[in-house]
Amino acid sequence: MNPEQPRSSRAEAGRQRAKEKARARNRAILAVTALLILAAGGALGGVFIYRKVRANRVPPLETYSVTIPEGFTVEQIAEKVEEDTEGAVTEEEFLDAARSGGYKYDFLAGTEGNLEGFLFPKTYEMTSRTTARGVVKKLLDQYGLETADLDWSRAQQLGVKPYEVLIIASLIEEEAKVAEDRPLIASVVYNRLRNNMKLGICATVQYALGEWKEELSYSDLEVDSPYNTYKIEGLPPAPICSPGFESIRAALYPAQTDFIYYILTGADGKHSFTADYNQFLRWKEEQNSKKTG
Repeated sequence: MNPEQPRSSRAEAGRQRAKEKARARNRAILAVTALLILAAGGALGGVFIYRKVRANRVPPLETYSVTIPEGFTVEQIAEKVEEDTEGAVTEEEFLDAARSGGYKYDFLAGTEGNLEGFLFPKTYEMTSRTTARGVVKKLLDQYGLETADLDWSRAQQLGVKPYEVLIIASLIEEEAKVAEDRPLIASVVYNRLRNNMKLGICATVQYALGEWKEELSYSDLEVDSPYNTYKIEGLPPAPICSPGFESIRAALYPAQTDFIYYILTGADGKHSFTADYNQFLRWKEEQNSKKTG
């Protein structure tokens, strides 16, 4: 048998090999094309996911230092919180939170939800995620921490309730200008209460008016308010500000005196104290002369 194939057979075999190579080449091209399409699709999907994550990204956390001075009212604290948090917690939001109730603390018993006096003055760290209610709770938590070790049983010895101690502390906070006057002013308040005398404290009239005046007029002293201690008997119904720790301690530990009267006489804010009404009148005349002289 002749091993040499006829020319027609060799040509046909060549054509078959060429077709197989073409098919293999096409398969390779298709495979590469598929890989490229998949790669491109993954990249586009990655871009989409990145853009979506970026669009929903949580804003960066801002931190704020909020300083509440001693003697501020709830309204003043609300203004200060808005200022120090750069509007992260607005005045309106804070007031709504302070008045919404639902705060569970033993020391709030009998307050009917009035937080005046309990928002403890101090510097606090807040963040842009701190809610208005969270701010209020921080201040109330701090009051609990600051006053926990005080001997509140002394209130009964002084003839008042624990809440009334805080009311007296708020009066001391607004009236005292120098530290050494605090326990002396406390003694005047208790002595007047024991003698059934009106307290006649100007700071309560300022609170009743809702504004601070350099001088109170006689008509101001006639304002009809349960906070006007020139007209009501005893203590106002609630604190008139948030007192600091030293004023609270002075209300629990008043000086032992017979003082009934006091008047501002020192340029440094020092008061003079006496049990003699005539002496009080002389000091008052001297101070009025300085103002008109």
